[in-house]
Amino acid sequence: MSVCPNCGAAGNNGKFCESCGSPLPVEQLVPAPAPGQAGNQPAPGAQPIPVQPLYQQPPQTDYQPVPVQPYYQQPGYGQPVHGYQPQPSYNPAPKKSTNGACIAGFILGLVGIFTFGIPSFIGFIVSTIGVIIAFVKKQKGKVLGIIGMILSLLMTVGVILFFANADKISEFLSNANGAGYSFEEWLFDVSYDGKIEMISETEWIEKNSGSCLVFEADDKFKYYWDYRDLNNYYYTGTYEIYFGYEAMDVLENRYPQYGYTGSQICDDIEEERGLAGVKQFMIMIIHNDGCWIDGENTMDLKWDNVYKGYYDDVRNVMDLTYLEKNTDYTFISRDDFNPSSIVMPDLTPTESINEDLWGNELVGTVELYQGEWEDYYEYDEMEDHYREKIQKRNVDTDTVIQLTLVSGQFNPVLAEEYANEFKTTMEERGNTVSEVEETTLGGYTAYKVSAQYESGQYITAWFFIDGEHKYHYVTITYYDTDLASYEMVKNTYTYKE
Repeated sequence: MSVCPNCGAAGNNGKFCESCGSPLPVEQLVPAPAPGQAGNQPAPGAQPIPVQPLYQQPPQTDYQPVPVQPYYQQPGYGQPVHGYQPQPSYNPAPKKSTNGACIAGFILGLVGIFTFGIPSFIGFIVSTIGVIIAFVKKQKGKVLGIIGMILSLLMTVGVILFFANADKISEFLSNANGAGYSFEEWLFDVSYDGKIEMISETEWIEKNSGSCLVFEADDKFKYYWDYRDLNNYYYTGTYEIYFGYEAMDVLENRYPQYGYTGSQICDDIEEERGLAGVKQFMIMIIHNDGCWIDGENTMDLKWDNVYKGYYDDVRNVMDLTYLEKNTDYTFISRDDFNPSSIVMPDLTPTESINEDLWGNELVGTVELYQGEWEDYYEYDEMEDHYREKIQKRNVDTDTVIQLTLVSGQFNPVLAEEYANEFKTTMEERGNTVSEVEETTLGGYTAYKVSAQYESGQYITAWFFIDGEHKYHYVTITYYDTDLASYEMVKNTYTYKE
């Protein structure tokens, strides 16, 4: 136990006085030597040296010590120390940073809109990297990065498509510059919304042929051969009409067999510019499903007629081209039609006034200059399917010529098929038959087949389908002694639509 040199309190066991808190003197402790070691023991006969303590008790005086407030006193539980109020422990969470790549990608995507997509590709890459890092590190800015990705991707794709079609766009826009009326007026005119209704409510007459086109409800039509007779000889089906860019798209993509591209259509339109009226580019598609003659549908095959041209809303005229035969038609309303402007053909077959020219308007004509010919008739099993059949026989050589028009409308590709069917039939009957040969007859592409009967007589047949989808075939039966009549038919046959 130590005595405090400051306040004189005794009984202290620690290093500081329990009463005043002053440090207590430190006693010198000399460790005892280990057994068997001499250590620092004095030699025998030596006198011990007195050791002065580090701190000596001051002499007692008569004054009373002044009590000193200890500098520290253990406060009681829950009591504040020296007026300090305890505060709750608080460790603030670290703030989330914003990903810089997301911000940069968003800016590049936004700038790309106003600079024709120049930085958009880089913006897409930067935005993508930024979004990935932001998700991994849980950073802010992901929304900006995603927006930057979308903007950059759209602009990048747009630039690629633009340069892929640069030639077409350049030519298309160059054709749009010109005089007369604006680009929108002749191709992309938005004012044609009511013109389809205007066309469908009009009864149209083709001014050169006198045929009559009548539109009905539910997109149906009737197309009469003669505007004077609306009870017989007509086609039926459905129709479609398109204007402007939509018409160009349908023609180019649905009917590629006609070979029209956007630039070619623009070239055609350029030729029409500056003419009277404001013409809108249009196409009309006629889906034929019936050909009615004497109340009977004679059509065996359905097909489409595609017309390309312009609608003049000032004159109320449709100038159209039938693409299958590249034939031009001008349709005007019945109210504006002048019957005296055309000469209507007579539908009744008539013989030619030329004594050597035999035939009529339905089946065609042949010049008969080889010997003497007489009217002839021989029935065959297809008789009920003919609209017109006429025959002539050479009195001297027994050669027979037949000109035939089959009822109904037919697809042009069927001409070769009918020639092959004729060849097969002749072979089945034991005749010697030649191969089908593509040739020309009367200005039309025809398919010719020749066969020889057991009697030695020959037959040659030509099959063709004209521009109005009417099916013709011409035959001559002869002996090899009258090859001149065969050459006569081949060289002089003529048919005019």
